[in-house]
Amino acid sequence: MARPKTSLLRRILVQTDCAFWCIHDHLDVLGYLALPTFAAVLTMSFAFIQVRRSWEFPSIYNFLIGGLVIPFLAFCFFTVLPLPCAVFAWKAAEGERATAGECFAWCWGKAGRLASVLVRLALLYLGSLLLFGIPLLWVWPRTCLTPLVALFESERRMFRRGQKILREDFSVAIMGLLYLCMGVALGGLLVLPRLILGTSMLGVQLLEAEWQRMIVDHLWIFEAISIAILLTAIAMTWWISLTLVYHDIRRIREGEDLKHRIATYRARLVA
Repeated sequence: MARPKTSLLRRILVQTDCAFWCIHDHLDVLGYLALPTFAAVLTMSFAFIQVRRSWEFPSIYNFLIGGLVIPFLAFCFFTVLPLPCAVFAWKAAEGERATAGECFAWCWGKAGRLASVLVRLALLYLGSLLLFGIPLLWVWPRTCLTPLVALFESERRMFRRGQKILREDFSVAIMGLLYLCMGVALGGLLVLPRLILGTSMLGVQLLEAEWQRMIVDHLWIFEAISIAILLTAIAMTWWISLTLVYHDIRRIREGEDLKHRIATYRARLVA
């Protein structure tokens, strides 16, 4: 009897769950791999906050910074910096345990292919943001696998190959929406301390006014670090999920698992 066909959306949900377990089981290695993303996001957060606290810009500059510069840098950071986590997830899906150094070395060895992809993706992101981000609804789901193709394949037409692998890009858009909802929900928890200090919740009115003012003045440090941790975790989990989906598609739909078994069987016959 033929096995029921599993939809790509179901596989995406399964692999997303596997991504969380992967982080849970290998937090020691993935913690090192997440350091570049965390450092970049934290630096950008501190720089943005200090600029806002130190200078007053005209409205047009505030619009450009908030609507163009920061989203563009965020897209570039989240596309480039968590890729070593994708290498670790790929190795784990192959049954191997990679070290942090091996993951960074793998990405460095593919630097030429990655640079070609990332420059074109940066131009796509910039053009989309100049059009208020609307083209990203079409561009992003169709190009999200391209960095993985650059990392794990030798195909020259990487964008075409990425679209060929991911036929059901609507499912990836749903996964992106799922991560967005998780980010918004968890990000909402970060404003709780400021809400508590601004009201009489939990007996906060018992604090002296000087202590309460000092805490409020320095609360931005806690918020910046928490946002950096949250965004780094989301970026890591996203790339691990996407890598596991990519590996699953190649293994099942493109028959790489069957090819490997046939090659192993032939090797045994020859031996």
